[in-house]
Amino acid sequence: MVFLLSVLVLTGCVIRPAESPDTRGLKPSEAVAINDVQTENPDMSLVGARGRLTILALSGGGVDGAYGVGVLNGWSKTGRRPKFDVVTGVSTGALMSVFAFLGPQYDALLKELYVNPKESDILKNRGVGGFFSDSLLDNTPLKRRIEKYMTPKLLADVASEHAKGRRLYVATTNLDSKELVVWDMGLLASGGADGRTNSLQLFQKVLRASAAIPVLFPPVYIKPKRGVQLRQAHVDGGLKAPVLISDFLFQSPAKSRELYVIINGSLALEDAFEAVSPNLPDLATKSVAALTRELTQQVVYRGYVRARNSGTKFQLTAIPDGVPPPKTALEFDNKYLNRIYNIGYDSVQKPGFWWQQPPTIKRYDRISRR
Repeated sequence: MVFLLSVLVLTGCVIRPAESPDTRGLKPSEAVAINDVQTENPDMSLVGARGRLTILALSGGGVDGAYGVGVLNGWSKTGRRPKFDVVTGVSTGALMSVFAFLGPQYDALLKELYVNPKESDILKNRGVGGFFSDSLLDNTPLKRRIEKYMTPKLLADVASEHAKGRRLYVATTNLDSKELVVWDMGLLASGGADGRTNSLQLFQKVLRASAAIPVLFPPVYIKPKRGVQLRQAHVDGGLKAPVLISDFLFQSPAKSRELYVIINGSLALEDAFEAVSPNLPDLATKSVAALTRELTQQVVYRGYVRARNSGTKFQLTAIPDGVPPPKTALEFDNKYLNRIYNIGYDSVQKPGFWWQQPPTIKRYDRISRR
């Protein structure tokens, strides 16, 4: 008995909700068929009906989301911020995407959420117990924060815009099947594809899952369809796609298309602001940061190619190379947050702000003009 108890303690005693091989890879009812290359996606049938299609893609990046909020708010001040036909969000960009989708009336709230948070607003440290659990950190404060702002009225507003043909997409990673899942949040806000019994709760769950960094935060367990009691484990969409720029976004017929990509972080090829410390947390943090940046650069370039091949004007911004990054994606330093917010806010109001192509691509990466 003592041996059994010891094993249970060492393995964390965490029991996940019931699952089965049949549901691990089941596409949720509200998910977009992003891997079906043979058929056009019906979710985009109304988008671009006015002739001009504008798409906004918001990346992950943790606390660096303050930069994207600054860009959006400064853009509103110019009076030239579009009413986007399509908005996509991943990780921290997922929560931001809901308010960006609904419009500039949420600019003040976005600034409050991203520029002045305390660590206790987002997470609690589990201490040593985290090593024997499903995550090192407890994101219950974030869960409560999402529930506070994702209200029935907000859900109704998203549903109303969805009915007009506008689209809001958020990405998670199904950790059971290792697949990227793109959720049609407007469809979900409208009650779901099969009449979800609590679409508000699922809407909140998807946003929390998109920002659930594996190991740091616990997975969010989601029923893929109504009537299915078994659940899938969903985590941060940034694990598969740091920013969502998929083929299906360009399928809707339109006379002209524009894609705006806001990277909540840096795209610099090198970052030598600080030497790595000889301890496991710092080694792990900087290794993950290097992998994430490399993946982001690749995804952004693929998005650039997709935009060019579909006749879409590509516009991009990221935190300037000369800005020292935070030590971790969850370091809530208000001086840093205000600094990058102001950089985004001030810069977007200057002529020539948007990059026309990824700044990190090399000579032979570029698309030939022949």
